[in-house]
Amino acid sequence: MAKPFVVKQPPAGKRGCFDTNHLVSPTLPSLYYTDEGIHRLKLERIINRTWCYVGHVSDVPEPRDCVTDDIAGQPIVVLRDAQGTLQAFFNVCQHRDHVLLKGRGRLKLGITCPYHAWLYDLDGGLRNAPHTGQVAGFDKGRFALRSIPLAVSAGPIFVNLDPACVPFEDKMAGFGETITKHLPGFEDFVAVKSLSFDIAANWKVVIDNFAEAYHIPVAHPELARVLDEGLEEYREEERYSYFLYRSRTGFEGLEIEAGLPYVAWMAWLHLNMLSLPGSPNLLVLRMLPGGLGRCAERVDIYAPRGSIDPKLEAIQDLFLNHFNRQDIGIVESVQKGLSSLGYNQGRYVCDPGDSWFSEVPLHTFDMQVLEALEREG
Repeated sequence: MAKPFVVKQPPAGKRGCFDTNHLVSPTLPSLYYTDEGIHRLKLERIINRTWCYVGHVSDVPEPRDCVTDDIAGQPIVVLRDAQGTLQAFFNVCQHRDHVLLKGRGRLKLGITCPYHAWLYDLDGGLRNAPHTGQVAGFDKGRFALRSIPLAVSAGPIFVNLDPACVPFEDKMAGFGETITKHLPGFEDFVAVKSLSFDIAANWKVVIDNFAEAYHIPVAHPELARVLDEGLEEYREEERYSYFLYRSRTGFEGLEIEAGLPYVAWMAWLHLNMLSLPGSPNLLVLRMLPGGLGRCAERVDIYAPRGSIDPKLEAIQDLFLNHFNRQDIGIVESVQKGLSSLGYNQGRYVCDPGDSWFSEVPLHTFDMQVLEALEREG
């Protein structure tokens, strides 16, 4: 059974009739999805202080390899230095803020700014700045790239934009073990497909949709024919949850054996993962703000190295052309409704037995969001 997230005092603010008891609580008021001030607070107090998934160790397999990313408007780069150690930096020159790198590749001399050719070593130090020899008091040591805390857990790479962040394992202990328990050797998997979606909905609407199974029989008939409703294993930690279900026999085009594992993860704040039955795979979904009413969704599909299992192609089709497309339509419709004068707060559907359809995980997530917003800046 899910454990309600507990804060020392109920969160204050414009929460309407929201209650810490999931059995009686209305949902969050719509302004939590439509108000610009709350959106800015979420960026400042939550997004910029969260361990954020950026990729997999297979993205940067060799020394000098690099890959860039954007975290809610913050450009970053993850690289391996000449010794093969993973490092992360803000991907901006310390001269005049020009973005340094794009995409991914292999660095040779170092990182050269395309604006004024400032050259940085792979440890972030400024090696050369043209025509600064006669600049009064110029000290290259003051202009190193700003490093970003980085952690690796069973293959996935995480960064935190807060230099004073709590260590990854303090909040996410055991997370990697839940992956390797189901997918041994996941460190050696590779991305077989990476996709980006610009969704016309607040990022939290997208995560809310993932947080509950109540809608699956109605909105995802194909997925409902794959997923058995019985929850076999459940693990809830402070910043992530792990759910193990079993499969049904599927449908034409995705015929599978009944009883295979169907696994889902939710990790604070914007990471959802699925491993669908039929073939070794992990679908990693990262939702980040693309603006107040938009979500930048990234989907990476991982599988063992080598030829693609035909079942994996069917799994990809199920995800991409059925329930992910269906979900995008759902959340974009919800976003429109949140701006309606005819709506403010709904109701979490939770029963004392915490049935499979229960929206307890959504209430738990909302409690965590409110608690984070109440922290002092």
